[in-house]
Amino acid sequence: MSTQSTWKQIYPSIKTAVLYLEPSDLLLKQTVRNLAALYQADCLVWAGLESGNPDLFQVYATSGARPFLSGRTAQHALSATELELKDDLSSNDSLLAVWQIYPDVLPEWLIAQQQLPQVTQLTTGELIVPATNDGRSSALSVASASTNPDSGAIAPIRSLQIVLVLNRPLPTQIPQTEPVELQSSTSTTAIPDVTAIQGWSSAEVESLEVVSSQLGLAYSALYWRQRLEQARQQASLVGRIVRLLNSNLNPDEIVGRIVAELGQGLDCDRCILVDLRSTPSSILAIWESDQQLPSLDHRQVNPTQWQSVVDMFLQDGASYLEIELNEADPDPLQDWLRSVGAASSLIVPLFIQAEFFGAVSLLSYQRSRMYQIDELQTIRQVADQAAIALTNAQHYQSLWHKQEALRMQNNSVQLEIVRDDLTQLMNRRSLERELDQFSTKAVWAIQENFCVIIFDIDYFKLVNDTYGHSVGDEVLQHLAQRLQRQLRKETAAYRYGGEEFVVLLTETTLTEAIDVAERLRQAIRAEPMKTSAGEINITASFGIAQQNSTHDGNAWDVLQRADRALDEAKRQARSR
Repeated sequence: MSTQSTWKQIYPSIKTAVLYLEPSDLLLKQTVRNLAALYQADCLVWAGLESGNPDLFQVYATSGARPFLSGRTAQHALSATELELKDDLSSNDSLLAVWQIYPDVLPEWLIAQQQLPQVTQLTTGELIVPATNDGRSSALSVASASTNPDSGAIAPIRSLQIVLVLNRPLPTQIPQTEPVELQSSTSTTAIPDVTAIQGWSSAEVESLEVVSSQLGLAYSALYWRQRLEQARQQASLVGRIVRLLNSNLNPDEIVGRIVAELGQGLDCDRCILVDLRSTPSSILAIWESDQQLPSLDHRQVNPTQWQSVVDMFLQDGASYLEIELNEADPDPLQDWLRSVGAASSLIVPLFIQAEFFGAVSLLSYQRSRMYQIDELQTIRQVADQAAIALTNAQHYQSLWHKQEALRMQNNSVQLEIVRDDLTQLMNRRSLERELDQFSTKAVWAIQENFCVIIFDIDYFKLVNDTYGHSVGDEVLQHLAQRLQRQLRKETAAYRYGGEEFVVLLTETTLTEAIDVAERLRQAIRAEPMKTSAGEINITASFGIAQQNSTHDGNAWDVLQRADRALDEAKRQARSR
């Protein structure tokens, strides 16, 4: 088989991949499959070597070549039916599969090739055919660089880009000697002696060098095309999130959409935004890919496991942290990764108005995922936008109140729905809507202190039984009037049901709420209430609770604690 006829059988698939802008990984898989079929050899390719980052290397191998490396293998092989052979390359093994490998160590021969790329054969029989980023075959590059060394010209900087590794049974055992080496780089004839390579003809080796060079050029073109497309997508992602911040969605929806956009845009398996300021932690938003993932709940995000990371973000000013499972020396965060079934995680800190809030975590489950610099910059931008969304949530509650008040003024029917007919206070339905607003995750996470006051009239049943329900209604009306006179105009008061009332105090401490409750208690009992049945002395008992983010999951929990405090006040002789 001639040199030309050999590489020309591989070239069409490489050319097609470039013309149709196929993914670079598909190009590599297809070439490995075609080479293995053409040469009846086990085949493996290393790509992306010029990055210098082993985490970004791409390695694909046929089944027989997998033992060449130590590392994890992708769960699913790519069969011949998935990788259609170009030009109907014949093969006795029509079901030859291609696997992606994630090596855990770099072979010594690869390290040597990075220093001096050259065609060589290992003592174990594998043929090594490298290509550099200048698009020339390794032997030709070495010869060119070493020609006329005294000319003073500076040799071009070349880096290893692609390495083909092929192995097929030899007619005789290779003597256990050192790998075939190039002649000294000072020689003017630095072409390797391919006749010393056993099991491969000179024509085959030269043809493989051509294929390696072509593959390197095609891979580089597709890789940078993909990077350009990724940059465009990342810019589009940031633009969509900026538009989200200017939308009319509530904070929960905005934060949820931001997390979803980040997870989908960066192609991770799960993305979470977690509040790490207290125990227990709170997952404010979560996005998951369509695949079935191990369940994740709030109990699995324990701040004690994250404490070292929090300290690093606060003390060292780190902008992100990449972690993966390390069985040899697991730390608490790696234990957390194992507990949720993930292989790796990227963690980006979140600060709200210079105060540490929590983190965005991108989790990968199938394999460890390493992120490129431009991806990290995009994630950092998105995290900053999420912080802005949470900051805006602080103002969302007051804005919602203003919008509701304006809507009520312009809609008398709506006003009737949310106000109590008898007392003209806000009704129970309105309170429930308000508590739901307070309980919105994004609002709840950054909610300023608020308090709930709940009170009811002491022995009100006796008033109804003695004077009748119409007089009881008069008492309720008088109490509502006294209540409104004691509260600021913007403070919301509600008739919760029967003789029970609720007051919500935003941005208020417990001490301040106690003062308000005491003022209300004194105003209610200060003088008798004038009714159609005469003057009636009334007292009321109060329960007060302040939001506690450690124990309260939402605003309803605060109301329940206030209600329990009211029950205690009644047991202690009432009017307190």
